[in-house]
Amino acid sequence: MKKFIAVLLSFISICTLAEARKVSGKVISGKENLEGVIVTDGEHFTQTRHNGKFVLEIDEDAEFVYIVTPAGYAADWSSGVPAFYQRAEEKDYFVFDLLKTDNSGDYSIIAVSDPQTKTKKHFSQFSALPMDELTETAGKLEGAVVGVILGDICWDSLELLEDYKSEIVRAGIPFYPVVGNHDHELAAKGDIETTAAYRKAMGPENYAFFLGKDAVICLDNIIYDTQKKYKEGYAPHVLAWVKGFMEYVPDEADLYVIQHGTVFRWFTPEDPWIVATEEFFDIVSGHKVSFISGHTHISNNMIYGDNIVEHNVAAICASWWDTYYCTDGTPCGYKVFTCKDGQTEWYYKSLGKDKDYQVELFMPGETPLNPEGIVVNVWDWDSAWKVEWLEDGKAMGVLEPVFDLSPNYIKDINAAFQGKKIPGYKLPRLNWHYFSAVPGKDAQNVKVVVTGRFGQKWEYEVDMTKYKDVKAEKMVREDLPENAAQMLKDTGIYKM
Repeated sequence: MKKFIAVLLSFISICTLAEARKVSGKVISGKENLEGVIVTDGEHFTQTRHNGKFVLEIDEDAEFVYIVTPAGYAADWSSGVPAFYQRAEEKDYFVFDLLKTDNSGDYSIIAVSDPQTKTKKHFSQFSALPMDELTETAGKLEGAVVGVILGDICWDSLELLEDYKSEIVRAGIPFYPVVGNHDHELAAKGDIETTAAYRKAMGPENYAFFLGKDAVICLDNIIYDTQKKYKEGYAPHVLAWVKGFMEYVPDEADLYVIQHGTVFRWFTPEDPWIVATEEFFDIVSGHKVSFISGHTHISNNMIYGDNIVEHNVAAICASWWDTYYCTDGTPCGYKVFTCKDGQTEWYYKSLGKDKDYQVELFMPGETPLNPEGIVVNVWDWDSAWKVEWLEDGKAMGVLEPVFDLSPNYIKDINAAFQGKKIPGYKLPRLNWHYFSAVPGKDAQNVKVVVTGRFGQKWEYEVDMTKYKDVKAEKMVREDLPENAAQMLKDTGIYKM
């Protein structure tokens, strides 16, 4: 029996080898041969030699041969997607000719979440203020500048991927995409088959590139079945690719993981972590990791440990192109990450607003869940921020994190539907980036001071005598968690 099994395994091995083939090529930049560039087919890896040449054994059914673009270079992006990949079928020799970019080590990343255009009208909205502003911002940033699109590029209208590609080149920088749940083919079946159209238009779903000393890993973290049935998480082939890539990543490199779905779903406390989170954390352990995700159309920053954070970026389309505000009260916009002299900072940029527009203040009686207090919405908040207040000159400490709903979004969405029934997914959503203080009944003046992670300050003075007669009627919600501060502590994802 053992002999039979050995023979069978040998036969399987021979068959497997027969299904593989060797390809070769080179990576250059003009007349310069590029050494040490990582080359992959999505499963196997190699690197270029000193003469820029490589040899790689790929699977016979491999769809792509592609490179991990080194720092200081970029693949031509004039098609709308950086051409770091080539199709593998019926081809044995591959030449990648890269463009030189800034090699100072400084860089910037513009992160755009969920354009989610379903119609030509939606696309015309994306092509107006959002694209104008992205182009302007990209032109002002220093170092190597790239953009990332965090999935749901379209809204089940895959033909609009070509329109997106034609438009995004206006930004003047390479924009790297990841696949979202709405970028899958609804009628196809299976995780690989449902992204066939996406791959045809946009290239591989799992890839990486280097910026400065750091690595940017772009992944498909939507495990799709069919007809909108999916789970967020890392499929086995995705984990295998990341594990293979990490063999080539220097120990000192920080990592950006660009993906559509969030790692932690705080709104599903019974099962908050996506599939294979622990396995993924093990693969990237030892590095500082920043996840940058979309999908939710809301803004949250989550800290999972000393070296792992997640930036869940609110949607540039807000509430699916109906409103300016997202369902949690975050203005539509995008996020900018900059690394200068090894120091990384970030900010959320609201469309049509100045860079320092980071806080909204609501007066007593204005918010539905905390009408008795002054409420502050700080959409880019994390536990390194401070939200403090003074009453009649006396320091009162920090404002309490609370759950609330945005009066601005409520006004927006009601205006959009004009009395018609609002779909459930467009209803106002609770979030914990609200903070409230209830002044004393004799208070004359309140001062609110918000201090950002990087030392920025916002100060607001409130004349409380104008709000003495405000009736504080609180909306009753059965689904309201007891306390935002307690929930933050219970999740274990913040150091309060």
